[in-house]
Amino acid sequence: MRIRHCLGILVFSVWASQLVALPTAWSAQSYTIQDLGVGDAVKAAGPNLTGEVTVRSGFSAARSSRNGPGELAEDIGLLPGGGYMTMNGINDSGDAVGSANSANAVRAVLWTKLSGLRDLGTLPGDSAAEAFGINNFGTVVGYSSGPAGTRAFLWTAKDGMQNLGTLPGGVFSKAFAISDNGLVVGRSGSQVGTRAVFWDAGKAVQDLGTLPGDITSEAFAVNTLGSVVGYSRGAVIMRAFLWTAQGGMRALDPLPGGNVTRAVGLNERGEVVGTSGSFQSTRAVLWNTNGQPQDLNQLVSAPAGVLLSEAVGINALGQILVLARDQKDPHGLHEGANRVLLLTPGGP
Repeated sequence: MRIRHCLGILVFSVWASQLVALPTAWSAQSYTIQDLGVGDAVKAAGPNLTGEVTVRSGFSAARSSRNGPGELAEDIGLLPGGGYMTMNGINDSGDAVGSANSANAVRAVLWTKLSGLRDLGTLPGDSAAEAFGINNFGTVVGYSSGPAGTRAFLWTAKDGMQNLGTLPGGVFSKAFAISDNGLVVGRSGSQVGTRAVFWDAGKAVQDLGTLPGDITSEAFAVNTLGSVVGYSRGAVIMRAFLWTAQGGMRALDPLPGGNVTRAVGLNERGEVVGTSGSFQSTRAVLWNTNGQPQDLNQLVSAPAGVLLSEAVGINALGQILVLARDQKDPHGLHEGANRVLLLTPGGP
């Protein structure tokens, strides 16, 4: 259960000199771990190309900051009258998007180093909004909601917020990610249920379908080549998928012994990250460019008692952001994860 009044956001930076390019051979890839020092973490996004990430955590005072080796925390702040914020996405410039409460509503927000925190508003007639993705040109996607329902939006500094629409027969939509060439993915209601969708400028919203036998699907990430990842769900299982225009939707294999997978991030090379396991317990997984799943717990030397439970993002250099479960945590777990780790290719 999420307790919204005690959420905090941290943004961390790792110097570019620490980044190591990922080799093409995957047979013996290993990683070094940087513990970002966040306890009670429930959500994270990133990393960008300089290793910055956003983290929502259970500290008593909601705040946003960014730091690196030798740096002091930099407070991002809150909206007037608000008490919490959560960031859902970050670009290579360190600009971050998410949601924050004001005196009477939840608002989509954009934070930049030059301008600070900005309320992006809502679609006409709506009262609330949340932002999920931002690309390197500052274009933001998310959803706006009100009496007319929930509708995906695309926001630019020039044109403001635009309604992306829904599939035919749908009454809601949400946008979760946008590529640098403007490809947008998310979910939409339709005549046959919730579907993973693809928005391409000037074209009708596209239904990506489901895996055979499934009922619903959602898309969480897209790259400039138009590759999309997410999950497709049936009555009893959830399966990660990779979708391309050429090959359609195909399932990504689980780790041995698992029957539940979820893909949430990919990079330009087509490396995919997410989770594999069961609804009760998951492990952070990386699918390489051949679609082979790798348990990230087996590729790092994690601290004793720490399980890498969810990989939430991967950048172009192969760095992976992971939520990790500390099994020795005396305070219990928030949503199954309470530490944040950054994995950099090139470990011993």
